[in-house]
Amino acid sequence: MHDKDVTDFVEFSNNDDEVLPLTKCVCGQKFGAWSFHLSIYRDHADPCPNCGRRLYFLLDIKVYEVRDTEV
Repeated sequence: MHDKDVTDFVEFSNNDDEVLPLTKCVCGQKFGAWSFHLSIYRDHADPCPNCGRRLYFLLDIKVYEVRDTEV
């Protein structure tokens, strides 16, 4: 996959399951809450109404075990 990580260039609110409200696109266009949202599915990436970029998001949850217990 040759998709580009643009996380540092966008703004967003909290996700709701499989959708993420985008509040600022890479192009700088700002959106109100839930007026433009992203999907977790690459093939359902709707284009930004301003620039046409197609964006989607991934969730990356990691769970860690505490290994050193120095107090």
